[in-house]
Amino acid sequence: MIRTLSGFLGLASDWDFLPWPHVPYDGTLHDDDVLIGYSMGGRLALRALETQRVAKAVIVSAGLNAPDDERVRRDEEWARRFETDAWPSLMRDWNAQPVFGGHVVERREEDYDRRELARMLRESSPAVLPPPRLESIETPLLWIAGARDAKYVDVAQRAVARLPHAELWVCPDAGHRVPWEQPERFVARLRTFLRLQ
Repeated sequence: MIRTLSGFLGLASDWDFLPWPHVPYDGTLHDDDVLIGYSMGGRLALRALETQRVAKAVIVSAGLNAPDDERVRRDEEWARRFETDAWPSLMRDWNAQPVFGGHVVERREEDYDRRELARMLRESSPAVLPPPRLESIETPLLWIAGARDAKYVDVAQRAVARLPHAELWVCPDAGHRVPWEQPERFVARLRTFLRLQ
């Protein structure tokens, strides 16, 4: 079974463009599962893979956790805004961050618990979680980054060099949100890696 771990503000339905059955990751993994994690979900997937093995894993646009006081401060500012700001201006500013390269994803306030979003920003910040023990991950892994997402291409290259069984794919004409910017290319690359029809 394909199990997905979305990024911040991600919804289970975001993955419905995949042509194979899939379910959100619920903390349970089996040996024959495929785990796909995007952005924050990718970082959380790496933590799961430190102690659990699956058939294959795909990590997309994920950073590597590291102590960073400036990042903690920025994430706290965002957390407070998610608790208090008007949703339209909050989403405008969230999507305007340079990391997204102008790619906008529409989100409805009623789909979220805003206190939970603030908690996620505080507790799952890459500046708060421990760095992944990449050398301990035995699962065959495909790490994906968008060609226009230079920071995360660099992270991907460094991560793949440390992982025992990993390969890197840099998706052309994509930024941070690779699966939704280039869905056909993304599915085609997964089809090859996962050997699925």
